[in-house]
Amino acid sequence: MVAHEGQRVMLDCVIIGAGPAGCSAASWAAQMGLSVAVVERAAAPCASLAALRFPQDWVLGFPDMPLAAVGAALVDHARRRAGVSWQLGVPVRQLARLDDGWRVELADARTLDGRALVLATGVRPVYPVEYFGADRSRTDVLDAVSLTERRGSLAPGRMLLLGGGDNALENAAYLAARGHAVTVWTRSDWRGRLALVNALDRHGGVTQRRRTPLPTVLRAAPGGGFHAESVAHGIEHFDHAAVLFGTEPDPAPWLWLREALAGRLPGEYLTPGRPLERLGVFVAGDASGRAHPCVQTALADGVRASQQVMHFLGRAGAAEPAATAGTVAALNSQVLQLSGLRFAARLGVLPQERDAPQPIQVDAELNLGRQLALAQDAELRHVLDYRKVRRLIIDECNAEHTDLLESLLAKLCRRLMQLPGVLGVRIRVAKLAIFDDCEVAIRCEAGLW
Repeated sequence: MVAHEGQRVMLDCVIIGAGPAGCSAASWAAQMGLSVAVVERAAAPCASLAALRFPQDWVLGFPDMPLAAVGAALVDHARRRAGVSWQLGVPVRQLARLDDGWRVELADARTLDGRALVLATGVRPVYPVEYFGADRSRTDVLDAVSLTERRGSLAPGRMLLLGGGDNALENAAYLAARGHAVTVWTRSDWRGRLALVNALDRHGGVTQRRRTPLPTVLRAAPGGGFHAESVAHGIEHFDHAAVLFGTEPDPAPWLWLREALAGRLPGEYLTPGRPLERLGVFVAGDASGRAHPCVQTALADGVRASQQVMHFLGRAGAAEPAATAGTVAALNSQVLQLSGLRFAARLGVLPQERDAPQPIQVDAELNLGRQLALAQDAELRHVLDYRKVRRLIIDECNAEHTDLLESLLAKLCRRLMQLPGVLGVRIRVAKLAIFDDCEVAIRCEAGLW
């Protein structure tokens, strides 16, 4: 419940993000009697669904209903709950770690204190540097959001869609039905649902390019449109272009957490596998880095997060269980290292690099945080299996051809950060055969160190 300390109000839970996951978490938490505040930078909950006005059939229980209508129903349901404070149209500025919880500092200088924190900040489109620029300054190339907003008003013409997932396939069929000559282009095979692949096959106005190296250049053409230059097809002209390479978790909350925990994390009591949960931080919905973001899984994650908060609050302040004599000697900070992992990977933009895999070396460090130091053998299920880490790295590097070394590092970091108990990742990838007199390598760091 709400605790008053002078002018201070301590909430049970602060939820950042009011999409499907945030609304679901707020609704369930309120039903369990918790005091909740929901913070959303947009002016309304579920704002990201408002522009999705085409019929869909993948959200169970809402057949043929546009996601905009689904979102409106979710918001109406959630806002009926008593005990939820809605802070809309105000971004979060930063987080602060308190002795008894978390402080959320808002852009308008207000603060919200909560014993637990739920991150339901969703995802954003992936913006490849080669197509959008390092600062995402290009606005002529459409992303998933801008394409959805504008596709109904685009003049029919030659449309280029880069990507092979559900978004690319659904947009290809939609635009072809409205008179566009669509080229949908992916460097791998289709990754979308079979129903969308079959729908694409029924449209004669769609050129399908699967397992084809992507354009290396996508530049504005004199007089309008774009010139796409590729090894396979040379220079081609398109009137419109969209890059639909999926989504990635919004990095902002993880940066807030890193700053808030700087200098404090080594002293925290963290058990294996769930370090953030021990601090009262829970993740709901697409912010967790799901491979396939979905309204339905976000709703389920919101329920789970609220139940985790309830469990956390029920044991908050309880004494930690005593260590078993002779078993737990101490807590230490553990880092899992894989050094000199060499294999062939599908990587690079040069012609010879596209023809065949090339040898690379990967060095990885995974920060596992404060762990129990066991004086006897532990079961494998209680630790991070380094065989799984090795296999994951190899598989991720060969799942599809990757043009840029920087993109490969980003994919590896994102995937390794999803492993249970991993707080941070440091990774180095070297090309071993690109030059005779040197190797080319890039290293990066993600998460908490």
